[in-house]
Amino acid sequence: MKIAEGQIFNLMDTNGRRNDVINALQGYLTILDDIQNTKKMRWASIPESLAQYEFYRQAIELSPEVFKQHKPYDELQAEIQNNQAFADAIKKEDIDWFQNNSHRYGDLIKKIDLGTEDRARHYTSTLVKLGFTDDNREISPVGALLLDLKKLKKDELEVMLPIDGVNVVYLRQLLKLRLFDSEEDRYYSPFNLAIFALLKRHRLSENEFFELVQGLNPYSDPDDIEDYVLNYHEGEIVADMRIDIPSEISISTKLSEDVFRTHFKNGKSRSAVDVYWKYYELIIEYILKKDPQSIDKLMTYYEENKQMLNKAFGCGQKIFVQKNGERPDPATFQKQYKRMFDSNINSYLFRQYSLSKKFDQIREYSDTTKRIFKATGIISFDNGFVELAYRELCACIFEEDRIKERIAGSISEELHSHYDCYGEYEEGINSYYCDVTSISEIFEIYDDETKAVEENIKKEFPGVEINDIPVVVANRRKQEFADFIDKSYPADKVKDLLSKFGDRSNDKEIKETVCQDATVPTIYEYIVGIAWYYFSGKRIDILGSYNLTLSANFEPLIHAGGGQGDIVIYEPNKVVMLEATLMNASSQKRGEWEPVLRHSINLKVDEETANTGREVTSFFIADSFDYNTINIWKAVAAVPLQSSIDKNKFTDNVVIMPINNEELATLMDKDHEYDEIISKVHKIFEVDKISFDIDWRSKFMSAIL
Repeated sequence: MKIAEGQIFNLMDTNGRRNDVINALQGYLTILDDIQNTKKMRWASIPESLAQYEFYRQAIELSPEVFKQHKPYDELQAEIQNNQAFADAIKKEDIDWFQNNSHRYGDLIKKIDLGTEDRARHYTSTLVKLGFTDDNREISPVGALLLDLKKLKKDELEVMLPIDGVNVVYLRQLLKLRLFDSEEDRYYSPFNLAIFALLKRHRLSENEFFELVQGLNPYSDPDDIEDYVLNYHEGEIVADMRIDIPSEISISTKLSEDVFRTHFKNGKSRSAVDVYWKYYELIIEYILKKDPQSIDKLMTYYEENKQMLNKAFGCGQKIFVQKNGERPDPATFQKQYKRMFDSNINSYLFRQYSLSKKFDQIREYSDTTKRIFKATGIISFDNGFVELAYRELCACIFEEDRIKERIAGSISEELHSHYDCYGEYEEGINSYYCDVTSISEIFEIYDDETKAVEENIKKEFPGVEINDIPVVVANRRKQEFADFIDKSYPADKVKDLLSKFGDRSNDKEIKETVCQDATVPTIYEYIVGIAWYYFSGKRIDILGSYNLTLSANFEPLIHAGGGQGDIVIYEPNKVVMLEATLMNASSQKRGEWEPVLRHSINLKVDEETANTGREVTSFFIADSFDYNTINIWKAVAAVPLQSSIDKNKFTDNVVIMPINNEELATLMDKDHEYDEIISKVHKIFEVDKISFDIDWRSKFMSAIL
């Protein structure tokens, strides 16, 4: 990714920014896959292609809870419907018609581009920045891997880390992420700096961490990166930034209002500039008079507009530190704010304004950076502080000197077989950045070096064989999750949350309580799993049973997909699958009937093929039910059913038991009856089991034809 000098990098465009970044990117990849591989559309705008228009249409359909209001799009749809031939061509996906008739609909096509297609380009830009697609939005090998994680192969180092496939893909890509200068040579790697900083300092405040990471760029030239990291203090990042003062600002007399408004702009609020101007006038008045009255007027105005003025001129700090109503005498005031009043006030304010803007951008863009860094599963964000999770492992795998040499450099001075220039590094679908690359390959750790890393890891786990270390780490993680549930999700809190999911007006409260980074359906699966953990008497490995990607802090990020049930719990004598949905009763037949049945059949066939002898039970968890759906599930338990994976395999007595949220909350208090209740579920399904001839149809048709 190339950035201009002085630019603060961001990983997601402001237009289209969302809290559930990882979920959004997965959804956007899925839509692109449909557009490219099913609809065979190339990424372009009307009249060349319908791809960008179709992308936005599917995006708002995929995430109705995010795109609740889209008035410009709705108005555009109304206008399209008023042009019947145009609307028909969209419906038929008739690109030839558009190319032959575009001259007649120039204004409408322009509106579509500015109100719909441009948003599709913005929303998908992060996929490009992370190497999941190329500039033309063609899905890269890495993006294809994210869509089909069954093809993921972890290397010897990756299997050590207790992170899932989604985590691994993001970790690899962020390790490769580089910001390049305009000459396409010098680069800066923000994630490598992030790991290095956490290796050196162990624990940082979020503000310090993101100022360190977000404040640098390929034009930065710290003399000693280690010294820079070790001695950095919050707020320092803007101190050394170069600000060019316009000539009409750097004068010693008061600025005219026109000049002031030209250079002290606020794109989001015109009224804010009125506040800035009044503030400036009161500063000038104080400079001229230096009396108690002018101090009082200035401080009173500041107190009335403190938040806005601190944001515009404070570089993340308060401009004046006095308590409300406190008024120092002129001599004390002048001495206390000597830096402001002993300099050219116009230049000083412009510099503060410019630096505050940069500082604000760092804070704003860091929000998305944080959410994407979380997806690696190795960085912990907790109570305003940042640490590496699995520190012992990370210190061995991401060895300090190895990481340090990858933070910044010049691509022309590197000697790598993978790439010789910027273009080979990250331009195009065949670039190094877009290719599937393991951690060992990224760091070029092979054979003897891998053994050396493994030996270092063994030292952190005395008495444990290298092949057993992943199990030891996973067990530690499992215990940490159990402790986390006890602390963060006591039974009463889980019951309260379960009661809220049925009313979607509670979505905001649920996200604030659990995790802003996940969708409410993902959070629902997460809470259902914790409720079942209580129901089991805390004996099951719910962490290992989730088909969810979690952050290092056990926050749910995204449902991992892959054609599996939401939660599959393996025990020595039984397998329990939980399917959780927020679909209301009227939508369940369309959206849940087939996948829940398919997952249940395939799981039972797998168990029978492996001859495990384990009893398989599926539970369908929802707030309310479609009775036709649940009664059909009850009925099909009596007939043989075919695997969707191997058409030659059949099973019967497929058990799918519906349980609503209120019932699940009650079951949490019946942990002593866990095994007995599951056994009773099987018995109620076995009562109606009948002898069924799977060849009934073919025999009948043979008889009548």
